[in-house]
Amino acid sequence: MAGFAERHNIYDDTQRRKVAEIINRIDADRIRTIRVGFADQHGVIRGKSFAASQIKALFSSGMTAPSSLLLKDLSHRTILPVWQNEITGLAGVAGLGDIILMPDPDRFFMLDWLDDTAWIQADIYHKDGTASPLDTRAIARRAANALADDGLIFNAGLEIEAHVYRRMDGDLSEDDIGQPGSPPAVAPLNRGYQLLTEHYADTMEPVADIIRQCCDGLGIPLRSVEIEFGPSQLEFTCGVQPGIGAADDMVLLRSALRQTLARAGYHISFMCRPGIEGSFANGWHLHQSLSDTDGQNVFMPTAGQEMTSAAASWVAGLLHHAPAMTLFAVPTITGYKRFRAHSLAPERVCWSHDGRGALVRALWTENDSASRIENRGGEPAANPYLYLASQILAGRDGLTSGHTLPDAALDAYDPGLARLPHGLGAAIDLAAGDSFVRAAFGDVFIDVYTAIKRAEIARHDAHVNDWEHREYFAAF
Repeated sequence: MAGFAERHNIYDDTQRRKVAEIINRIDADRIRTIRVGFADQHGVIRGKSFAASQIKALFSSGMTAPSSLLLKDLSHRTILPVWQNEITGLAGVAGLGDIILMPDPDRFFMLDWLDDTAWIQADIYHKDGTASPLDTRAIARRAANALADDGLIFNAGLEIEAHVYRRMDGDLSEDDIGQPGSPPAVAPLNRGYQLLTEHYADTMEPVADIIRQCCDGLGIPLRSVEIEFGPSQLEFTCGVQPGIGAADDMVLLRSALRQTLARAGYHISFMCRPGIEGSFANGWHLHQSLSDTDGQNVFMPTAGQEMTSAAASWVAGLLHHAPAMTLFAVPTITGYKRFRAHSLAPERVCWSHDGRGALVRALWTENDSASRIENRGGEPAANPYLYLASQILAGRDGLTSGHTLPDAALDAYDPGLARLPHGLGAAIDLAAGDSFVRAAFGDVFIDVYTAIKRAEIARHDAHVNDWEHREYFAAF
């Protein structure tokens, strides 16, 4: 009997050849374990581990998993009422029906920190062979493919900030259990406030070396590991990847670094602003450009040209859709505490020439093949596929709909400029109520994703935090 892949034509000829190569490699290299993972709504990898003997069956029929994995908030609570009627557009979800996860032969890696273990990324399907409308990787891929159909390739490079601490907790106790459980006890690795100082770089070298080795083993094009301003804060940059390659890199990088650094006694956090005294906010600056079918950068001005029409239109699209798209770049409550004036983070919807306070920073120069723009609005906890998709969809609309590029901002924090959403709730409302966002991402996805994020806010609002206790407990 034909398997799921054959019945639904999951793989093209090139992928089938790669499947055969992987099967042969697993046998030749005596690989014992295969991890199969996929990115959930938050960009967190979930999956299962299999004996290597199951690889043919995995490529033929995939693996099953409960559909509730696509409906959970970050406390791992299932948000939608799966025990009731079917949810429109989500066949098989009622009663926690299965989804089918099909390995992507283009996303096969050896995990160097484990013995004889490989990892492969999976795409999400329903039992009828249709792609799940909740598969965020599929959303980003469709956006990139639509742009490619226009003769343009999206290129992106990562610039990510994160905190790395030494773990101080020992064995877990009952107090650590919960949804979510208690955060790890940590200590800083440096005192901070020493941007790019070499003696701090030497202190952090054991961490940097783990990061470099991990990225090398996974084929992630790491460029640099740098000392950031805050205590225990690092920045790392990666080379440019076409299509959704940068999102693939980010999903794998976050998961792999958490594992490899934990084995050495460290905890890396991509949270925007940890609740640790003196912490500085982490940002995710997404560098992006377009190339044509000849590989030429269409954002690169020629002699005497201030900017190309493609660059102007792309930035116009990003700015036009920025308020409604912010949810996908900044999906956490904490992320909005970064949007403050004069903080090296954006607060207003604007662009500038090489200004670090603007949402979009223009980095194009005559005859410079590295000409690009930088979106400075994202946080490193964003789902990479949704962040990239938001850029591609908004920028492409700028190319096709003729949005007008406003003048570059002289003051990126000018009160007369439109503000970015002031909080997660406002960002949810803007995305949920925007017809372009709904058409681009799909009604089913938007309804489910915003329900998950609203549940996150509801849990937050029900919790009495330290500020409230300090403000009112002794006063009244």
